[in-house]
Amino acid sequence: MANPNCLVKGTEIENAKEDLRGAEKVEQYRLGKAALYLPRGFQWDYIPYKAILKAEPTHRIISAGHCVTVREEKPAVDVTTADGTITLNLEKPASMQKILDKIPVKEESK
Repeated sequence: MANPNCLVKGTEIENAKEDLRGAEKVEQYRLGKAALYLPRGFQWDYIPYKAILKAEPTHRIISAGHCVTVREEKPAVDVTTADGTITLNLEKPASMQKILDKIPVKEESK
């Protein structure tokens, strides 16, 4: 297994390979103790939890059909870092909740 690639430069974690090995599988993603892992071909990218500014539930609409249009709402999670937002597309609402529960929420100062 190759070393995972950090998507937010300057926030790399020391033992990403070991963290990935013990990570919990949630659909195509992995939730480690220190980072969220995203598949990229035969390799993995990761976002350390400490680099995540915000994680919000959202959804995407899938449209299909020509004569009779079918629209289906699918769950997703928007993960915001200093480098931008990444959308995690999911199939099950329970998976969305698992991801949101695992990502530590930073308290915003008022």
